[in-house]
Amino acid sequence: MKKLLLTLFIACSAVLFANAQDAPKKATSFAWNKAALTEIGCDADQIKKVSAIKKEATEKRQKIEEDTALDEKAKKAAIKVVVKDRNDAMNAVLTEEQRKKVEEINAKLKEEAKAGS
Repeated sequence: MKKLLLTLFIACSAVLFANAQDAPKKATSFAWNKAALTEIGCDADQIKKVSAIKKEATEKRQKIEEDTALDEKAKKAAIKVVVKDRNDAMNAVLTEEQRKKVEEINAKLKEEAKAGS
């Protein structure tokens, strides 16, 4: 009986531990996906433009990561530039009101992340 209880306890602990590892991280910035863009009032044209910008930035980032001529520091610096350019381009697609909503969402998410840590 003791062996059975011990085995059950170990099995339950293992399951709980494995599930704890898979807990999703909370977002700390605006998602820039279709649902989030729709939530802030973007139309279909804006969503297409943002998707194209994201795709282009992803391709640039992959090329940088695959470039064997760059060291890790240079790759990080180049990726940082791509991310900044991507964010600037995506913000340019939005109206002033939509940009304010994105800023509010980002501030709220960062505040929640600080409170949760």
